[in-house]
Amino acid sequence: MKNRSPVFSLKPLCALVIGVLAAMHAQLAYAEKRTKLAQIEFGDDFLRRNGQAPVDLSRFSDSNPVLPGAYRVDMYVNGGWVGRQDVSFRAEAGSDEVKACFNRTLLDIIGIDFGKLSPEALAAIKDAAPDRCFSLEDIVQDASLKFDSGDLRLEVGVPQIALRRSARGYVSPELWDKGITAAMLSYNFNAYRTEFGEKSNTSYYLGLNGGVNLGEWRLRNVSSVIRQGDGRNRFQTIASYAQRSIVPLKSELTVGDFYTSGQLFDSMSYRGVQLATDQRMLPESQTGYAPVVRGVARSNAKVRIMQNGNVIYETTVPPGQFEITDLNPTGFGGDLNVVVTEADGSRSSSTVPYASVAQLLRPGSDRYSVIAGRTRSNGRAAEAGFVQGTYERGISNEMTLFGGAIAAQDYLALLGGSAFSTPIGAMSASLTQSRAKVSERDTRNGQSLRLDYSKFLERTDTNVTLAAYRYSSSGYLRLQDLQGLKQLAGRGADFVLQDRQRSQLQLSVTQRLGDGMGSFYATGSSQNYWNRPGSTTQYQLGYNNNWGAVSYSASVSRQRDLSSGRTNTQYFFSVSLPLGREPNSPMLSSSITRDNNSGSTMQTSLNGTAGADNAFSYGINAAKSQGGASSSANAQYRAPFATLGGSYGYGPGGSRQMSAQVSGALVAHAGGIILSQSLGDTIGIVEAREADGAMVNSSGVRVNGSGYAVVPYLTPYRTNEIIIDPKGTSTDVEMKVTSQRVAPYAGAVVMMKYETVSGRSLFVRATQSNGEPVPFGAEVRSAQGVVGMAGQGGLIFVRLADENSGILNVRWGTTSKEQCSLSFALGPREKDKKDALAEQLSAVCESPAELAKRKSGVEIIGRNDGQAPQPGKS
Repeated sequence: MKNRSPVFSLKPLCALVIGVLAAMHAQLAYAEKRTKLAQIEFGDDFLRRNGQAPVDLSRFSDSNPVLPGAYRVDMYVNGGWVGRQDVSFRAEAGSDEVKACFNRTLLDIIGIDFGKLSPEALAAIKDAAPDRCFSLEDIVQDASLKFDSGDLRLEVGVPQIALRRSARGYVSPELWDKGITAAMLSYNFNAYRTEFGEKSNTSYYLGLNGGVNLGEWRLRNVSSVIRQGDGRNRFQTIASYAQRSIVPLKSELTVGDFYTSGQLFDSMSYRGVQLATDQRMLPESQTGYAPVVRGVARSNAKVRIMQNGNVIYETTVPPGQFEITDLNPTGFGGDLNVVVTEADGSRSSSTVPYASVAQLLRPGSDRYSVIAGRTRSNGRAAEAGFVQGTYERGISNEMTLFGGAIAAQDYLALLGGSAFSTPIGAMSASLTQSRAKVSERDTRNGQSLRLDYSKFLERTDTNVTLAAYRYSSSGYLRLQDLQGLKQLAGRGADFVLQDRQRSQLQLSVTQRLGDGMGSFYATGSSQNYWNRPGSTTQYQLGYNNNWGAVSYSASVSRQRDLSSGRTNTQYFFSVSLPLGREPNSPMLSSSITRDNNSGSTMQTSLNGTAGADNAFSYGINAAKSQGGASSSANAQYRAPFATLGGSYGYGPGGSRQMSAQVSGALVAHAGGIILSQSLGDTIGIVEAREADGAMVNSSGVRVNGSGYAVVPYLTPYRTNEIIIDPKGTSTDVEMKVTSQRVAPYAGAVVMMKYETVSGRSLFVRATQSNGEPVPFGAEVRSAQGVVGMAGQGGLIFVRLADENSGILNVRWGTTSKEQCSLSFALGPREKDKKDALAEQLSAVCESPAELAKRKSGVEIIGRNDGQAPQPGKS
């Protein structure tokens, strides 16, 4: 007989497989459907008290207890702030749930890539009216929202695939704030007096930087007034111009008395018009030079980029080729080490050379400037009309090309060059050809060659910060040189009086010597001229290190003066240590200096800070040299409205020195005039009514009595966070928001309003007639509406809007037995009293039935052991 294999029927197996697939399909279909979550209910078991009825928590039953309406919120997309916007919250039809409402503009602001949306969602957006809004979850799959009504913060979660690709640090131009109409004036005054015997000399200096902002135009004037001991005043206008941003061109337009940048040609003052690239408008990760990093990933891989052992960038890339173009510039040196970690744990690494000079640009980026005007020399040379243009373009990681031209009457200069990033360092080379007509019989042609080099040697920790060399032939003239020669010719003077540079060399090297061994540096420069013999040469060698909290340094420098031909060598050594372990502990320093001219000088000084915010700084100094002993003291106070300082010194032979300084600013706007510390180019005004004394996150800046404060030195086209610390304000003032973010235009004066609520702050310890405190979580209402909730022990905190007396209604259920009322009466209170604490009182909360039984009609203000207590303060 033959063995037979067992025979199995396929029908039961097929039925099982089909059943499993059908179940999986049904489960997937169910998952895809929108399900309505069951209503959330908060358990009140922990709030029951001695068998009493539970506290009514029905108002917390909704998953999103936001009332419908419009809210001005800070929007965050995937954790990054994108701006402050007005967002409507609407209740869905047939539901109590309130959701944020997104229209096309708001979707664009948060960065939605409409090309990545489903055809149905895209069609709905295109066909919708401008005021039509959508639920974000209906438009973007897997999107999420979280709203914090306390901080007015809307967290938006969007899958990365649904967002537009933008560089790190990118702030949409739609969010840039042009600011308000305002006027400002910064001032810096210094008075200096010296006395020696019967002789004395006093000089004064006043620097002024004023301006007016009108719409998108910024009018500026920089001037100074100097008065010497002879009593004559000298007024000088340094710059006076109008400026505005041209956003589509990422450029800035300047009209008036200004100066060229000196990027390719030497800087000079002019009166005219300039249109030039403003790289501040680019994302932070796109400014400066950084190479593009390219590679290939075999899986969903992690890319980590390191420089000098520090991780400067990390991201995840999908399989295939990747390209990273938004590295932040990190200085002049240090090759990039790129490590790609695959999903299976395998790693591959590569090195990208990274060294930079000023002329290097990122691949694909460019920079330009066009100027038409007339030179300004303040009488030191003849003036002439001219046109100047420059253009720079990043070709690749390794190459940047640039060129430019200057054309004026009797003058033409052409410049061309290139910058390179190579494994042996970054370098640039440029050649300028000039043709200048000094007179009818004197036309000069010449060339100027410029070389720059920069490199960081990671193995030896050596940084060649900048090595620059320039050589100019005898016939080469700058436009300023030509104008000076023409002025000499007009006076009949010899051309030899005009300095014309022949060559110049600069070098700077820094060398770290290892952990605990300090660092060494060397700098040097040398230059000579065609019209005079000799050269000016100077160099310095130095060493710095720390030993615990003690720091010390030593240096030697040598300088040769071209005019006198004399050489001076100076030796210097210093040591300093803190007198304590606190952050603001005084610092004691001693030093000794010796040179060929004045011999040896020993000096000891004590410097420190004190006061709130370290606003007060001081210094005491004593010195002894071959000429005798001297001593001096100085102090400075940084007040919210200005910085005040002064010094006094006593020297050999009875000589004395005194000085006084005041610096600050005034800002005028629709709300009045604000006194402030010195301003930067871009500033903000904080408006926080009745919050005087609140500190702003800028050292020494506080809200004044009018409710305003000036925040200096904002960064244009970048996100600036302005935080107010309510500490120092009255307890009767509450701030609804303490932090705002703003991205201002360059030169703008932006207004930031911080809404405050003013009212008397009051703590009430409320008890029922039976002596028990009102239940925890009970709702408290006044004529204003809901003003608070009862805490532990029946303690209630409320803020009353200009009310000295009234009634508070307490409710912890729906029946009359779960409600009570208490009355309060307060005495008068000074509004400007900053050190007043919240007032406190105890009161009995009566039920409606208890109130009805009272026939006297006298309101119960408070009761303690059957007696009516008086309101108290603490």
